[in-house]
Formats: sequence, C-alpha cells, structure tokens
Amino acid sequence: MPQAPELIYRERLQTLESKYQSLQSRLTSLILLPGVAALLAATFLFFAAYRHIVPLWPVAVPILVLAALTPPFLANRRNLDRHARLIVLYRTSIARVTHQSPESPQTGETFREHDHLFERDLNLLGPNSLFELLATTRTVLGQRALAQTLLHPPALDQSRQRQQTIRALTPRTDLREQIALLGPSLFATLHPDTFEPWLDQPPTQFPRILQPILYLTSTIALALACAWGFSLLPGSTALTNLAAILALQAAIALLYRPRVLPFLEGMQPRPAQLQILRDGLVHLDTPPPGADRALNQLQKLLYLVEQRKTEWCYLPCLLLNTGAHAAIRINQWKLEHAPALRLWLAAWADFDALNALATYAFEHPNNTYPEFIEAPMPAFEANALTHPLLPHAVANDVSLNEAQRFDLISGSNMAGKSTLLRSIGLAVVLARVGAPIPASRCRLTPLTLGASLTPTDSLAEGKSRFLAEVHRLQQILAAARATPTLFLIDELFSGTNSADRLTAAEAVLKALLEAGAIGALSTHDLALTTLANTANTGQNVHMASPDPTDPLAFDYLLKPGVNTRTNALAFLKLLHLDT
Repeated sequence: MPQAPELIYRERLQTLESKYQSLQSRLTSLILLPGVAALLAATFLFFAAYRHIVPLWPVAVPILVLAALTPPFLANRRNLDRHARLIVLYRTSIARVTHQSPESPQTGETFREHDHLFERDLNLLGPNSLFELLATTRTVLGQRALAQTLLHPPALDQSRQRQQTIRALTPRTDLREQIALLGPSLFATLHPDTFEPWLDQPPTQFPRILQPILYLTSTIALALACAWGFSLLPGSTALTNLAAILALQAAIALLYRPRVLPFLEGMQPRPAQLQILRDGLVHLDTPPPGADRALNQLQKLLYLVEQRKTEWCYLPCLLLNTGAHAAIRINQWKLEHAPALRLWLAAWADFDALNALATYAFEHPNNTYPEFIEAPMPAFEANALTHPLLPHAVANDVSLNEAQRFDLISGSNMAGKSTLLRSIGLAVVLARVGAPIPASRCRLTPLTLGASLTPTDSLAEGKSRFLAEVHRLQQILAAARATPTLFLIDELFSGTNSADRLTAAEAVLKALLEAGAIGALSTHDLALTTLANTANTGQNVHMASPDPTDPLAFDYLLKPGVNTRTNALAFLKLLHLDT
C-alpha cells in the first residue's frame, strides 16, 4: 500500500530541515574563515606599510584564502536558499493535506466572470473555494489557466488527454520541487499583465540604416577612447574626433528619443521572469524548439535595459547610445518572435495548471478518475460521492441518466441538500478538467453545467433575489436547448407562495426535461414532491435525521422517498422557545 501523502511530505521535510541545519553550520564557518583571512591581510598590510617590519608577500596568503573560499561560500549560500524554499513548499503542502488554512491563499477572485453559469453557486473561486484548494501553481499565468479551465471546461477529447497527462505527472514530486525552485525567489512570477500589454503594443518603426550607423559610431568612439588611453594617438586628435563622434551620437539619440524612450519605458518583462519561463519550458514533455535560444537573447537585452540606469553603467550607456541599440534589437526580436512567445507562455500556463491538478491527485489518492462515455442522452453516475472541500464528508450515490432524469431532494434546512448538489457540480468540473474526483466510481457524458443555488439580489443592477433566480433559470434553459446539460437547483422559487411555486416549478422542470437535460432539485416544500413521478422519469429522495427523537441529528445520507418528518419543535428548541 503506498504511503500517505502527509507521511511522504513529513519525511521529506525532515530530511530538508536536517540538511538545512548542516548547511547553515557550514556557511557560518565559511563566513568566519574569510573574516579571519581579511583581518590577517589587514594586519600584514599595516605592519608592512607603516612599520616596515614584515615583507609584503605574506599578505597574498590570506587574500588567496579569501579568493579560494568565495566560490564554495556562494555555492553553499545558493544551496541554503534552495533548501529554505523547499522547506516552505513542504510546510505549505502539509498544511494543505491536514486541512489547515493557508497563510497566503490564492483565491482566484480576480478571474471571476460576471454572470457565470455556475461559478458562484459551486464556490469555484474565492475564499475557501475549489480554486484555493487546487492553486498550487508556480506562476500567476498558471493560476489564470487553471481558473479558465475550471470556468470553461475543455472538449471531451481534451478532457481524456488531460487525464493521461495528470496521471503521468501525479507521482512526480521531484518535478514539483524543480518547479518550486524556478526563479530567483518565491515571489518572482510570470504575470499576464507583464507580457500581454507589451505584446499587444504595435511595433515601433526604426529606419533600417539606424542600427548600422549606431554600431559604426559606437565602434569609432570606443576605438578613439582606446587609442587615447594607450597613447596611440595624440590627445588633441583623439579627443577632438571623440567629441565629434559623441556629438553625432547625441544628435541621433535626441532625434529618436521620442520613439526609444516610450518603447523602453513600456517594457514590462524582466530578466528574472524570462528565466522562469526558460527554465519552466525545459520541463515540458516536448520543449518548444528554439524557445530557449530566443528567450536567452531577449533576456540579455532586457538585462541591458535594466543596467543602463544603474550608477556604474549610466555614463557608458549614455555615451554609447545603449538605449537606442537595445530598443532596436528588442523591437526586431518582437517582430520575429512575438507570436511564438504567446504560444510559449500559453504552453507554460497549461503545464503549470496541469501540474497543480497532479498535485491535487497526489494528495487525494482515494479519488478516482471518471470514465467518459458517449451516449444519446446526458448521464452522470457516481458511487460514494463526497464534497471535495469537506475532509470528512458523507458519501452518497447519485445516478442521473435516461432512465432517471432527475432527483427531487426534499428535507429540512441543514440536512445536506445544498452540499450534495455542490458535490455533483464540483465532480463534473473536476472530471472535465481531467482531475480525479472524490468518489469510488464515476461515469459521465460531456455536460454543460447550470446551477441556481445561491441567487442574490443586486442593488447595482436593480435585481431582486427573485429576478436573479429567474435570470439564472433562463440561462440554464438556454444552455439545455443548445447542449447536453446538467442542472442543479436549490429551493426553486423559495420566495413565492406554495401554489405559485408549484405551478412555476412544474413549468421550469418540464422545459428542462423537454430540452433533454438531467439534474437535481432540492426543496423543503413537500408540495413540490409531486413533480417527480415515473411519467417524467423523476425520483423523490430525501435527507433527514434517522433518529425520530432528534430530527436535527442529520446523517447527511440520501434516502429514497419523500421526507415526512417535521422539524418545527426542534427549531423552537434551538431558539429556546420550547416552553
């Protein structure tokens, strides 16, 4: 039997922490030894220069010691940093598998889409959401790809292919360590707002003759400076010609400054970000050909753009017109590689998202991969299905297909009806993105989800809760008429009186079934239970306490038939009104 993920994580963490302590001790030694060497060198210099007591040659000994210790010191420092980052990785992983709240959760709220058909109802994004559980991506690009896949499930063939990829990535804890170490720090990332605005900007127009002229003037300026420095030319001749060349360069710089400066200031990508992309693409099964070489070129140019504003580089870059050189070459790179860069970014984002889903699969070994089937009618069948966000959720069997088109779930508040509906919806979402689901078995056809579980009023849009629910039902009906759909509706028309509610619910259900949809509805209004019958292939089921003496002792299990128990006295007891 394979080890539990928590145990694997704890063993790896213990090894890393032990190695980290050893590296820290070694680093302390490497810091002390150069310090002693520097002190000895200073002592020898003092006595040699001012006291004339000892010769100068002993000074070389501590300096050589210092030089010899520098490479191992830097290597040890890098190794220490790598271990520190991996320790954070595994501590975070242990917190996740033990259901602790993350310190800095990734909620995905920025990826929300207005009026989405099921996102808010299923708690797909936001605090304590499915996205927060899954978002172990290394970059923001990966987060966005993960969110987009959850919101817009891929086609059937893609879902099957993603399953295979996730299966292959699941045991690769070594790969996840390598991905966690990408970039100079934990905070360096790839963000869509960094690359996409820059790629969307139209290219700048530079005359073709400009680059050769700049190369020529820069070469002449350097040659004159060297000739003057090595006394190969008289000072007056060298300086006169150098001043003329620099004046020409200054004129060119001023002429093209309105193009060069906005171009450089609009540069959002940074060398460290490109390094993440370069190193990340290497881990793909088939790294894009030519990507590393092209990205290396751009990275060097971006590094040059960064350095031209530093104190030590500012004057030479100004004299040699480095900004114009860099702008022309980056613009040329963009003309040649911008379409490819978009593909490389998309490839990395998809891989980052798939690796996050593989992490979820690794941490939930009892989950099962669903079987995708093709049938004339939509179907969703699951055994021992639970909610993925509840660590000790109660399992239920669900069967929705041609023979049993819908379940009508009756029961009181808190019985678990809404949780069951969300469990079904989240299982479909996970299945479509290629991930395993919390069930012992699952079969389903490609399905469009439509959910009306948490309709809310909106003052900004002038919508009451009732109008919001009507709007969502319209959306679900439109989807059902276009594609095979699974609907999930909680407390249908709960804000209306019982008679109107029954009439309206019957019309909505009839329209959904005529469109070929399957699904589940919940209600605590027993009048609605008449909607399920053999004629429309519906089934009445309920969730209630198994203890007649305690109607609030819910077991959250789905039971056949209609709930016939009332909870009024129990609710009065909760309110301390049972006198």
